[in-house]
Amino acid sequence: MDDKPEHNQTSLWELGSEGPPRAERAPQPEEGLTHAEEIFAEEARGGLEQPPAAQVATRGTLNMSEVPLEMRYRRPEAHALHVRLERLLGVVDLILTDNRRRMLSSKRGRKRIEIRIHHMFMGCDAQTVGAIADLLGGVSSARKGARAIIQGYIRDNRDAISFEPTDDELHTRGEFFNLATVLDEVVEGLEPAMRADLRAIGDIHITWGRRSQGNRSIRFGSYDFDRKLIRIHPALDRDWVPRYFVAFIIYHELLHALFPPISGCASSVEGTDSSGTSKRRLVHTPEFNAMERRFPDYQKAMRWEAANLRKILDQK
Repeated sequence: MDDKPEHNQTSLWELGSEGPPRAERAPQPEEGLTHAEEIFAEEARGGLEQPPAAQVATRGTLNMSEVPLEMRYRRPEAHALHVRLERLLGVVDLILTDNRRRMLSSKRGRKRIEIRIHHMFMGCDAQTVGAIADLLGGVSSARKGARAIIQGYIRDNRDAISFEPTDDELHTRGEFFNLATVLDEVVEGLEPAMRADLRAIGDIHITWGRRSQGNRSIRFGSYDFDRKLIRIHPALDRDWVPRYFVAFIIYHELLHALFPPISGCASSVEGTDSSGTSKRRLVHTPEFNAMERRFPDYQKAMRWEAANLRKILDQK
């Protein structure tokens, strides 16, 4: 019986400088060539597609149960990717995913490797296939270049990532507030121009978020630009929290959708990039602040927050 994959997992975003050990008996590139370079060389010789991938049996399994039903007709493309990966890495159990964050990860056993990979990689070019092999099973010196190739491919195919939240992820009914109802009320009360701008953005979803640890601070709400999703802290689902305050937090998050952060500003420093250079973003623009103060119960909401923040923190 083949060994089951070990539970240590490697990911595109988590691999260290050394990376995982090479799969046992995996084919190695010609001396001096990375997998990406070897696959280019063989394509140039006309040997890569001989015989056609559709006629080649794989030793590992192919699982497409996690991708949308409408994509499963692309199984021949998935099989072709599987064939190429096995040619470079040995026995591969390939799982196609529809993940939003982790595009590529692997688990290793002694005799096989399990690869979880986003469906955007079906039909990818030879260079990308070679880079996947270099990242997961090549020499450490090749991994930096492989990572850059894969990240570039992901950027170029970002539209294939489904950011739409599923019904299972949306929890709008709390014990005291139905967020969907409050959101509708807030949108209905907006100025016509703002409602038109929101329609241009598309459907904005809302859900209760998760409870956080600690009682020193709290984030009442957040807005996910990729998913067009507002999350509201469940600490506000209390009978003593006024409806106008929940409405104000939702209004505040809608403003984030309408007035996104501005990069390159001289204030509101938030982190550094890969080179260590500061990234500056102005999260609350002057337009944002001006519109926030136009909320009908703005002053009342500010006073209530100041008077009840400690109580919220103690009970969150």
